[in-house]
Amino acid sequence: MLDLSAHQPAAVWRPLSGPVPGRAWRAGLAINPAAPSEVLVRLLNDTSEGEGASWPARRPELPDRVLEAALRHPHWWVRAALAERPGLSPAVLAVLAGDRERRVRRAAASAAHRVPLPERTLTALADDRDPDTRRRVPGAVGLPEELLVGLAQDGSPLVRAAAVGADSWARLPARVRTALRADRDPAVRAAVQRALRVERPLPVTLAGYIAESDPVRRERTAAGAAMERALGEWLVLDDDPRIRRAAAGNPQLPTDLALALAVDPDAAVRLAVSIRPDLTEQQRSAVDFGASDAAPELPWVAERQGDPAELLRLARSAHPLVRRAVATLEHLPGEAVALLAEDPEPAVRLALAEHCADAPGALLRSVYAELLGPSSLPALDRFAAPGLATWAERPEPALRLAALRDPELAPEVLARLAEDPDEAVARAAAGDPRLPLEVLLGLLEPGACPGAAAANPALPAEFMLRLLDLAAEP
Repeated sequence: MLDLSAHQPAAVWRPLSGPVPGRAWRAGLAINPAAPSEVLVRLLNDTSEGEGASWPARRPELPDRVLEAALRHPHWWVRAALAERPGLSPAVLAVLAGDRERRVRRAAASAAHRVPLPERTLTALADDRDPDTRRRVPGAVGLPEELLVGLAQDGSPLVRAAAVGADSWARLPARVRTALRADRDPAVRAAVQRALRVERPLPVTLAGYIAESDPVRRERTAAGAAMERALGEWLVLDDDPRIRRAAAGNPQLPTDLALALAVDPDAAVRLAVSIRPDLTEQQRSAVDFGASDAAPELPWVAERQGDPAELLRLARSAHPLVRRAVATLEHLPGEAVALLAEDPEPAVRLALAEHCADAPGALLRSVYAELLGPSSLPALDRFAAPGLATWAERPEPALRLAALRDPELAPEVLARLAEDPDEAVARAAAGDPRLPLEVLLGLLEPGACPGAAAANPALPAEFMLRLLDLAAEP
């Protein structure tokens, strides 16, 4: 075992039970929220290409000292990872855009799509000797027109094709557009065709629909187009159940025609009818839509968010999909929450637990225990409660995992969960900052949970540094 006694100086710590799990330690320290700048800078120097080198881009917090070290780092993969980091300042990204390594410049050019760069920096990227960097410049925030025009005339067809798009086409001079239409490269001509593609209006009349030969456009017409009544009467009699199903869900289809599909032989068509917004609850409950695992979105339910009385009415709907759609709203009247929390359909209660901020913690715990998931529920603040420690004795790994959310969990129970036969339970317990230090140090062993233990914010900084020392030893 690792001799990491809290009463011994760091200089005498040595691994005694197997190869040093240096990769796992470094991966854990990279995401440890308590890792100080000194540790993170060491990590930058110790991480080789491909071995978790992207952590500077993924870590939520990056102290200024670490950011500066990454910016000036001798390894290009560290600088490239930094260029991919969300929220970089334009000043930092501009430095990376001028990097000597083309792979760093490429990452910076891609990041310019979300971070505005100075014009001089964009000019340098547009003039870069690497065509793979230049092709990433079109689409950059605030790209001047003259740079776009230059890229559209670039010597590389990859760059010219990248400069042609539906948004950029109109910004190009006529002479440049003419040249692009006649470009020798097929990829450039294909980009021009995509940019010039104009969507024809969907037919709204029966004659127009009959004349339409594209089956995809026919189905789109049935699903969403405004239509004259004669077209609606035609659609509900179509031999293709996909067309009837699309028409049944089209809010433009008159209600009486939609109700004619309520007895359609295809269950999917009847389901589409049953979740229309224009039906009364009596009409809705009369539709035999059968059992379905489908979970279609009902945007019309979300449109009722400002109407508490309407939300309460829909929470009482006879249709479980309507009730589930109500349950997915972030805020609901208290009476609707209480009603949906007792819903007979597990999917409705699950939707309420996952999405509604007003759902009580007791509901989250009961749904989780009933369904043994999903894993997102224990992460919610409302899930935590005293008494969950009793789940640590349950045979189901999901319940033992959730026992960690007990704020009063005894140290000995936590230590036992850190040695759980289920890997997910053991890893989660190893990362719990409430672990006794001597237990935490034991979990750094190669046969235990070294990565999760190294990510534990309760690990003292001196121990973190010692792990890096041990990992660096031959």
